[in-house]
Amino acid sequence: MSSLLVMELLFLDAKFEAFASMLIRSLRGCWILFGDYDQLFVALNVLAILGVLVFTRIKPWIVFVSSVAVLYLTGVLSLESALHGYTNPSLLVLVLLYLVSLPLEKTQLLRKMTGAITSGSETGSVFRLGLFSAVFSSFVNNTAVVASMLGPLKRQTAIDASKLLLPLSYASIIGGTLTLIGTSTNLIVNGFVIDHGFPALGFFDFTLIGAPVFVCCLAALVFVAPRVLKPRDNSEQATIREYFLERIVLPGSALHGRTVQENGLRQLEQMFLIEVVRDHKVLAPVSPNEVILEHDILVFSGDLLALNVLDDFDGLRSMETFDSQVRENLVEVIVSPSSGLVGRTIKQVDFRAKFDAAVVAVRRGDQRLKGGLGALALRAGDALVLAVGDDFTRRRNITADFIMVGDVGTHKTLSSGKEAGLLTGFVAIIALGASGFVPLLKGLVVFIALLMLFKVITKEDLKARFPFALAVVIASALGLAQAIFQTGLADTISGFAGEYLSGLTPFAALVGVFVLSWLLTEMVTNNAAAAIMFPLAIAVSSQWGADYMPFVMAVAFGASASFLSPFGYQTNLMVYTAGNYRISDYLKLGGPILVVYSVSALTMISIIYGV
Repeated sequence: MSSLLVMELLFLDAKFEAFASMLIRSLRGCWILFGDYDQLFVALNVLAILGVLVFTRIKPWIVFVSSVAVLYLTGVLSLESALHGYTNPSLLVLVLLYLVSLPLEKTQLLRKMTGAITSGSETGSVFRLGLFSAVFSSFVNNTAVVASMLGPLKRQTAIDASKLLLPLSYASIIGGTLTLIGTSTNLIVNGFVIDHGFPALGFFDFTLIGAPVFVCCLAALVFVAPRVLKPRDNSEQATIREYFLERIVLPGSALHGRTVQENGLRQLEQMFLIEVVRDHKVLAPVSPNEVILEHDILVFSGDLLALNVLDDFDGLRSMETFDSQVRENLVEVIVSPSSGLVGRTIKQVDFRAKFDAAVVAVRRGDQRLKGGLGALALRAGDALVLAVGDDFTRRRNITADFIMVGDVGTHKTLSSGKEAGLLTGFVAIIALGASGFVPLLKGLVVFIALLMLFKVITKEDLKARFPFALAVVIASALGLAQAIFQTGLADTISGFAGEYLSGLTPFAALVGVFVLSWLLTEMVTNNAAAAIMFPLAIAVSSQWGADYMPFVMAVAFGASASFLSPFGYQTNLMVYTAGNYRISDYLKLGGPILVVYSVSALTMISIIYGV
């Protein structure tokens, strides 16, 4: 018995030795490729970030800050290097510009332009909308531009909103590429440039490329958008099955014990019974012979104008006791991409306490929602119809979580005097910063102080809308970039490029950097794409001894090329539900725009930098 045990132990020892030998050979091979274990660890870290961002729903700021924390705890990064990104001037400028955009959302200028934009033909309207939104987005955060114009465009009746909202998003994205401050992507890239020891990018360094790109894309928008975007608000499906809402069968209701057919719930005008929720179980599809019981939750899809039809049924009431508000004070809002409600179910959010409101109905693009309102996890871009109380307009967290669409006063506009002062001051600060007379960072600090002094913006506004997640992603990404350069991983990538990509021309490598940046922005958002691609682009450019600038521009323009889905860029998501779009709409319009954008951007980069 003992000899058998000894033989088994020797066999296991031999297996372990073989496994250990194989592991050592693998690590040795990786060491030869990467030079040392720090490089290997950083490389695996970058791959892990990509994998988590693509295949999970973990928020990007958590992924990036965790990555840098691991690099610090393992000694790859010093504490100073890990925290260095938080003092990067470009990051500070980005945060201040985001905060300055808050009072700009309250101006009447963007709202007043809606009437002029939508007068005339669809083609002319798309042209004026694209031109106006792009020019504003080159100086103002494009999210603020879309947020300010979303409600007025949705409410006007001259042209179907679905014909205008997606062009609005695309034009604001492209307009953001025109200047250094037009989009967070450009500022992030500038932060990496400064951090790497290169001279900071100028205010109009992007304009020579961005202006021709915008002209080409605007022409494409004007030609393609009216032809591929179909009216939705007046279509039968959009009218009849627009919102997701529910009612509960009260005890003693006349509906109890009778079938769906007998209760007349199958022949409702502009309402369709899609589910019955009973004891936490969902019954769908609902048979005409299904017997309705007390406490059943009936889930409908339909037009809110038909709410009074449901009120006529005995003992069928809304889940919340907001009956008078349901009939009189309905407000439509869109869940903001930066909202803390994203990922939480409606039941988990106490809307009554938090907003003095109740959720009446939900809409998510053209999707058919399931499972009842309470269990529905909110997503950015969801359209909610709220029944609001008297205190709703006084809640300061409204603008932090929602983009207002309905006719309510939560987005109170500034007085004419304050608006004139705000716009004049903003133009002056941007002009002084662009000329180099006053550094943009200092000008914005003084400007925000003046806005607070004159009560144009309050500290509560700043606290509610501070872009915490965006700041953490960028600062952490700067730390990750430092690790890539400090460990020599960038040099290793450069050597790898020389060995395996030597047959490519610099232009082919430039195209590769652009395409990879575009792919990443569609998968993991524009900011994360720029953060991951910048160090790789610099490493690749050094192989040919080429100027780093064309590769920097390829990252900046590639990371802003989000046109094929609602999820890569927040303005695309903002218009998704408001325009009642399908994913196919992004492909039909975004596909041609992406081709024109890519070809024109790469052509201009090649011409300007001689690649």
